[in-house]
Amino acid sequence: MRLLQGNISTRFKVIYGVFFLIIISSTVWLSYLSSKGSMEDQLRSTNTALLNLIQQKIEMMLKEIDTNTINFIQEPDVEFFLNGKYANDELRLNYFRILNARFKTLMFTNNNISSFYLYSLANKSLLTDATFSDESSFYDMAWHEAFVSMKGYQQWLDTRKVMEFTSGVQIEKNMVTLVRSYPLISMPQFRKGAIVVNVAESTISNLIQDVDQQRAGQTLVINDQGTIISSQNKNQLFHSLDTIVGAPKMSDLQDNGYITQYTKNGSYTTFYLTSAYNGWKYISIVPDPEMNRPLEIVRNLLLAVTGGMFLLAIVLVFAVSNWTFRPLELFFRSVAGKKSVRSGDLTYMETFFKQMMSDNELLQKQMHESLPALKWRLIMSLLMGDKTNYERMRPYFEMLGMDLYDNQFVVFVIELDRMQEADFTPRDIYLFTYAISNVAEELVGGVCKGTSVELSDGRVAVIMSFESQDDQGNQIHALQVADLVKDYVANHFKQTVTVGVGSPYLHLDGIQSSYQEALSALKYKLIMGDNTVVSIDDIAGSNHNEKFYRITGLIDSIVNLVRDTDKAKLRTQLDKTFHEVVAGNMPPELIKQMCIQIIMKSIKVISEKGMEIKEFLDPKENIYNRIDSCVKVEELKSYMSGFLHQLIVRTEEKRLSKGHHDTIEQVLQYLEEHYMDSDLSLNLLAAQFELSVPYLSKLFKETTETNFMDCLIGIRMEKSKELLRDSKLKINTVAESVGYNNPQSFIRIFKKYTGYTPGEFRENLKKGEDMKNGEWENR
Repeated sequence: MRLLQGNISTRFKVIYGVFFLIIISSTVWLSYLSSKGSMEDQLRSTNTALLNLIQQKIEMMLKEIDTNTINFIQEPDVEFFLNGKYANDELRLNYFRILNARFKTLMFTNNNISSFYLYSLANKSLLTDATFSDESSFYDMAWHEAFVSMKGYQQWLDTRKVMEFTSGVQIEKNMVTLVRSYPLISMPQFRKGAIVVNVAESTISNLIQDVDQQRAGQTLVINDQGTIISSQNKNQLFHSLDTIVGAPKMSDLQDNGYITQYTKNGSYTTFYLTSAYNGWKYISIVPDPEMNRPLEIVRNLLLAVTGGMFLLAIVLVFAVSNWTFRPLELFFRSVAGKKSVRSGDLTYMETFFKQMMSDNELLQKQMHESLPALKWRLIMSLLMGDKTNYERMRPYFEMLGMDLYDNQFVVFVIELDRMQEADFTPRDIYLFTYAISNVAEELVGGVCKGTSVELSDGRVAVIMSFESQDDQGNQIHALQVADLVKDYVANHFKQTVTVGVGSPYLHLDGIQSSYQEALSALKYKLIMGDNTVVSIDDIAGSNHNEKFYRITGLIDSIVNLVRDTDKAKLRTQLDKTFHEVVAGNMPPELIKQMCIQIIMKSIKVISEKGMEIKEFLDPKENIYNRIDSCVKVEELKSYMSGFLHQLIVRTEEKRLSKGHHDTIEQVLQYLEEHYMDSDLSLNLLAAQFELSVPYLSKLFKETTETNFMDCLIGIRMEKSKELLRDSKLKINTVAESVGYNNPQSFIRIFKKYTGYTPGEFRENLKKGEDMKNGEWENR
């Protein structure tokens, strides 16, 4: 209290010292509390991302092996073995040697493959890179039961112990096994065999270790029963997840996410992902103290910052009080008649307050400008499933002006059609996307509460929230708003959009699921076309496998027509196949897979006729990427029709080239009759004889041992030499008579061909130089 009774400077130091201590401590503490949640979310997101990276690396390796297996099983030598079609033992041994070489090549190409076998169902026999054995005496048949009961085309089996023979020594290894049926696409009753690929479990655990070095905890791969398939600790293999300290119950691990377990040894957070490829679960168990260590570091750092800021504040208080209140004290003393001061000592305070007001206005402006970016980031977090607690998010909704109910959420996604075909500039696409987002948000506001966000160029995501818990009614409202958006864009922007609508979900965490459903529905634009509204209900419930089996017969019909080079029937059969695909509402991924199967089988039947693949495939074109880039069924059908038509044309050209080259004789005869045409070219000849330009050029080279242009020049020059014998004809007339509109070009080419200009040639003829005439005649 005595300090408060001193002069102004002392009072200022005490009061503002305490004030700054409270303000700085409160600010830092509130900042820590407000950022703690986001930092915890970031830590969880980081662990989830690392787990996702592990899953991607493992599945990329497994899919690469699966792709190599698919390519290998389509080899004719493999087909002979699996069908069991050998005329005699000598032929069988010969094919075994060929297959043995292919085995080694495949294992050399992909060193992740430990071993694999070919299983012939017809002969009940197996072939490896080292042995041929009957089914009854083969050393590893544990996979056979899974093959018999397998409903799909391929299956990855859990880790199992396999006895392998290396350099004559029997070694037991832990293996993950791929079983793929032959033929590739066949129902169980039509299978003829299988290929079995073994991959060492250590290959998977090494991929896990590469990522796990970046953080604490342990990562496991388990099957849907909770049995451990892969781990860096080999003692954990084949045990249940319940034996791991801190692990949750298997029933708690649904889909993807994380869960925290509290045990007597401490708390553990388990992150888990479910693979859509093989059904395995990837889990990462991390002790909370290890995971939260960055939070402790941040907290300690903030405490250090608090102390530093407080010391700095005290120094500033003393400095400001000395410079600010000294003039005031002198002023008061002067008023009291003790001391006089100079005028203007208090003017800096006016400047200080003006600067403070200016900084406050600048801060408000920056806050206002950053709101759209903060809103975009928050909505993207909702769509990605990062933010799922409504009560926790409510203050952020209010701050950013987002008005949402706390239940019943539906998401739909709008995509601008024909962006590439309409030749939009990036600015045009951005403006259309921005305008569509605003229109959608206004139309949603007339029905319920909601918001929208621009996902990327040409795409907008809209979140709708309803007050009532009427799933069917809310879904109808969402479809109506989607139709309104579609019609508004068509009427006012003169453009079309396709809208995918997800299902309604009760809580905030369902926004991610509804968003993913909307994206899935949007893919059906390939079938339903532009300017449509596709609901997730429109594409659910179809038995696509049964429909694909019906299409298999049509695929074989198309391949047979390619083999027969029947272009007319091929076009009709393609129309029929794609009509049934669209009518059956087949998923876009399955349609594209069907097209790849047609192309691969067509290439195979053409190659069986002696055609080299490089003769009709452009090495710069990736067929898989080209098919995947198609956004409409008509575009996909057009590409397939063009590809197969070109395949037939090249096959016919190859067939014609094996004859007596009657075509080239007709071409040479045509040149003899039309050499005087100035527009005569290789393109004109190709069109005249209905051949491709590369093929005609190649045919010229193979038959005449010269190219088209040299052949044409030779004919024209010989004809011009005959015409030059007539001295009455002018050089210009001779040039036009042999197809040259430009006399200078004719003179230049004639001299290059004969060594003399046309005038010199004619003069020598007049002089009667027999030797030269004979020489020219020979030329």
